[in-house]
Amino acid sequence: MKTILENAKYAVILAVLSSLAASVSIFIWASVKMLITIYHMFTGIFSTEATGTTAHAVAILDSFILAVILYIFAIALYELFIGELKLPEWLVIKDLDDLKKKLSSVIALMLAVTFLEHLAEWSDPQGTLMFAVAIGVVIFALVFYMKTKEKKE
Repeated sequence: MKTILENAKYAVILAVLSSLAASVSIFIWASVKMLITIYHMFTGIFSTEATGTTAHAVAILDSFILAVILYIFAIALYELFIGELKLPEWLVIKDLDDLKKKLSSVIALMLAVTFLEHLAEWSDPQGTLMFAVAIGVVIFALVFYMKTKEKKE
């Protein structure tokens, strides 16, 4: 039983590979979407119509952040269960709390970008205010969690 449990850690490779594949796929997809947005931006440079380029760019930025989250998750799982990787110091994950802190900060950034995307499409002031409050509460909770964990260390 001990041998089975010790070697079962290699099942995590499935999560690592699928997270990495999703990350790379989103990076490629978002890059293509950004190139298309840039193309439309320059082809419509003399047009008087608003094309929503800013909203598209912000939405694509959100996709890049999601790809980064998946990449960090893949790296973290590998480092926690399989072995060490040559990475910059800020990306090294030593335990589950390191992973939570890194993901929390990136998720807070993603929420801020999501709000910016919503703000760029401004249509319902009251809905926008409620959306801002909800995102603010979540970001506050994430920051509070990270600060509480720092004090205990």
